[in-house]
Amino acid sequence: MIKPEEFNNKWDINKDGPLITFNEQELIGLDFSDELKKFLTVAGLPETPPPYLEFTSSEGLLRPVTSVFNMPESFQRYWFLGSTGSGDPICLIEEQETVVFLHNSDNYKEVYINSSLNQFAECILVYSKMIDKAIEVNGEDAFIDNDIPNSVINWLKEELVKIDGKCLEEGSFWAVEVENLFE
Repeated sequence: MIKPEEFNNKWDINKDGPLITFNEQELIGLDFSDELKKFLTVAGLPETPPPYLEFTSSEGLLRPVTSVFNMPESFQRYWFLGSTGSGDPICLIEEQETVVFLHNSDNYKEVYINSSLNQFAECILVYSKMIDKAIEVNGEDAFIDNDIPNSVINWLKEELVKIDGKCLEEGSFWAVEVENLFE
């Protein structure tokens, strides 16, 4: 599992944009592991990484998704990190520390992303590297034009499974993202 310092070393802020770190003082009273808190404060999350994710709305604060969106109290165990390209909230589940998104057009149905924040960050790194590989092979617009060689997509799948064996299960976030690359 990737460590926060390793993530910082691998993330190219000049090419892929800045990282948003979270306020250590804001995390002190929260019931999350020290490992998760360290990742948020030392590495943080990229502002707008591929595939069309956005973490700027978190403002570097970890708070219940119900304080950001008008949602029922039953969603208080979800802690808001950012959103998908469709505006679905990306959250950590309290106690489990699993990363999910809440599908806003399907009654906020929970959709699995990764088993941990570290794995999520590492998957983002690999996805970004996949884009670089596609550009090397098919030119500057390869990702935008969805002109990604099957060999590069297959490499991505292998890497994602190495990081988190569950992340390509049917209906999960990364499985859908990979399927979209084949279209």
